Amino acid sequence: MKITWRKIKAYVDENFAAEQEQFTAWIPFMFAAGIALYFALPAEPNMWFSLGIFELWLLLFYLLRRKNLYLLFLSGLIFCLGFMDIQARTLYQNRRIENISEKSVTYLRGQIKNISRSEKGKIRLLLYNAADFDKHLKGDFRITIMPAPQNIQIGQCVEMIATIFPREPLPVLGGYQLDRKYFYENLSAIGYSNSETFMIDCPQNTEHNGFTVALNTLRRQITDYIGAILPKAQSGIADAVLIGEKSQISKQLIDNYRDSGLAHFLSVSGLHLGAIAGLVFFLVRFLLALFPAVALRFDIKKIAAIVAVLFSAFYLLISGMAIPAQRAFIMTTVVLIGVIFNRQAISLRMVSFAALMILIISPQALISIGFQMSFAAVYALVSFYESYKRRPYQKRGIFSTIWLYLSGIVICDFVASLATAPFALYHFHRLALYTSLGNLLAGPLIGLYLLPVMLVCLTALPLHLAFYPLKLLGFGLNLLNQITAWVAHLPHSVWQTDALPFWGFILIVLGGFWLCVWKRHWRWWGLVPIFIGIMPLFFPSPKPDMVFSPYAADIAVRDDSGNLVLLPRQNDSWIKSLWQENLQLKTLTRQEQENLQIDSLKCAEDKCTYKEIVTFDEADNVTLSGKPIDVSAGSYIYLGKNPHWQPLWNNQKRRIWNKRENKKSTE
Repeated sequence: MKITWRKIKAYVDENFAAEQEQFTAWIPFMFAAGIALYFALPAEPNMWFSLGIFELWLLLFYLLRRKNLYLLFLSGLIFCLGFMDIQARTLYQNRRIENISEKSVTYLRGQIKNISRSEKGKIRLLLYNAADFDKHLKGDFRITIMPAPQNIQIGQCVEMIATIFPREPLPVLGGYQLDRKYFYENLSAIGYSNSETFMIDCPQNTEHNGFTVALNTLRRQITDYIGAILPKAQSGIADAVLIGEKSQISKQLIDNYRDSGLAHFLSVSGLHLGAIAGLVFFLVRFLLALFPAVALRFDIKKIAAIVAVLFSAFYLLISGMAIPAQRAFIMTTVVLIGVIFNRQAISLRMVSFAALMILIISPQALISIGFQMSFAAVYALVSFYESYKRRPYQKRGIFSTIWLYLSGIVICDFVASLATAPFALYHFHRLALYTSLGNLLAGPLIGLYLLPVMLVCLTALPLHLAFYPLKLLGFGLNLLNQITAWVAHLPHSVWQTDALPFWGFILIVLGGFWLCVWKRHWRWWGLVPIFIGIMPLFFPSPKPDMVFSPYAADIAVRDDSGNLVLLPRQNDSWIKSLWQENLQLKTLTRQEQENLQIDSLKCAEDKCTYKEIVTFDEADNVTLSGKPIDVSAGSYIYLGKNPHWQPLWNNQKRRIWNKRENKKSTE
């Protein structure tokens, strides 16, 4: 059959006309596309130029409102609104923080906004209303201190001598832009104290953020209370699921949950908020039904829905209001409002509404991993539900019900895992292969035991009656920890791969969204960009022969077996963990590192030569083929037919959140 342009147009028009109900799902997509374009630009756009483009497009939209191009210009208008929303938010944020360009040692005074712990157990203070002597400093400063003063509390003022660092991205080529994340989190700098931390009286003119301080104080008290009752391995997980605080969890536990496919349990999201709201709804409705005078006079279902919304709001607040929790709260509230007005609310429209609300209020949420993976999973699950919800109901026996429950866990996990896999590959370069097994084993424990006990704990905590509920929660969490450890350590439990290129990631996202939104057979055209996007995974990109961290503090080279290993220096454990995750750095013991012998690496006095082409010394002077190169920003060196090097930070891309000085370099 001959394919002509007229037939293609007729095919598209027919499907568009039949799927008009799905157009609303594209509103947050176009809004998000505008935000994505802003972040993808190589330079900061001019606000007046953006405003001019928006006004021009608005004029075209008005003039062509009755033409066939109406949908095109409406989509472009939504796209422009998303672009301008994030641009305005960025310019506003830039006025609220300090732009620190270099490392410095300074006197620092500030008020404690929050207290947390690093992976090594050191106390970290989040300071606001900070000052350097008499100079007021905008934004927040996260300072690691050791030791901590006794009875240190949120809301107190402290002073110290501190080393502070500017915001910088991860020291991995194409890695996560940590500087951008800190910028939108209102962090001006991070650092550590060089002196004791002294508690001082707060100045009279100190501005107080009363609600935030009170909320963080409450969360800190809950953390201390849980820590006094449960052992560390259980208290850290309890903190994560009850108040969204993950800093108490050891790296080994986090790895176990991630590699077993149960990392979603550690993030307060739809699993927790939806289940807690559902339990509150049915419990309140059951209790009210026990009193005929109430049940016969009032619609107890609507009363239960209102109570569930209020309890969900309380849980959202104490959980730290992470993006997945906000999404879950909006969707849960919409569902419960549907109950109040006798409407069914589970649909892609509800998901799209939640996404649009979050993006309008916090457009920077689009770049957060939590937002991306949370909405990817929910879009896929709701789309799957809408495709099969019309199956006729049949009464089943007990064994059929159990089989349906277990198969439902596996199917839902498979759909959610498939939807989030591209994001895991792009951000983490790894994929847990036994997620279905992990969720099948842990699902009944979580759904039938842990979530109801969590509800009891949340209710009992404000009354200081949570000792025994926490003990019951700790018992269940101990079983869950054992399940995750067993699944995570099964052979080949994790598939590690090269980084998925950005263009491949975008194609997969576009194809996946197309697949989820449409209902007719043309939805399967979404598989084409998905297949094209995953192709780079089967064609590995060249791997660096040498890696320098910023200022050459850490150096890794390929040994004689082709493994990337660290040279024996004053290695930074954070850099080491990043390279292990992103570059498959081989783990060596301290003794193996000290006795490391590489035939292609020759060292004499204070100078080393690698493969007779790269030289470096203790003063961080590095040459490639006799030409000096700049490693102050970190570098990858490739030695093959065309030896070359690549800086970790793209000096050509300068945005508001990474105002680093341009460094001249020679290739």
